[in-house]
Amino acid sequence: MIGILLISHGGFAAGLKDSLQLIVGEFEKVDTASLVAGEDFEVFRKEVYQKIEALDDGDGVLVFVDLFGASPYNAAQYAAMEMGKDKVGVISGMNLPMVLDGVLSRNQYLLSDLVDSLIETGKDGIAKPTVIIADDEDGDY
Repeated sequence: MIGILLISHGGFAAGLKDSLQLIVGEFEKVDTASLVAGEDFEVFRKEVYQKIEALDDGDGVLVFVDLFGASPYNAAQYAAMEMGKDKVGVISGMNLPMVLDGVLSRNQYLLSDLVDSLIETGKDGIAKPTVIIADDEDGDY
C-alpha cells in the first residue's frame, strides 16, 4: 500500500487528516507533519524523512504539501532526492478532493501514475459554482 504524508505550515495537514476521517472513517498509513513558527528547518527535514521511511512498506510514499517552493515542499524534495523518485512522489497545492482520492485509490496505481491522476483530481476540485441559491424573503438561505 502506498503511504501518504500530509505536510503543511501550521495545523492545515492535521485538519485535512481530520476531515478525511470524518468522510471515510479509519484508514492506514497516513501521517502528518507540521512546520511551526521558529522550528529549525534541518530538524523538520529529518522529521519528514523519518515519517516517509516509516510509511514506506515497499510501494512508496505519496507526499502532499501545502505550498510549492516553501519549507514543507523543500523537506519533501530532499527526501525524494535521497530516497529516489520511484519511492517518494511529491504533490504541492494539496486540497481535500485530491487527498481523498489518493486515500481511496492508492491501491489501484503505481506511485508515479497516482501522482499524475491526483494532480488532475486536484485541478478538477476547483470550480466556480454555476447555480446561485436565491435569498428567501427574510434573508435566510
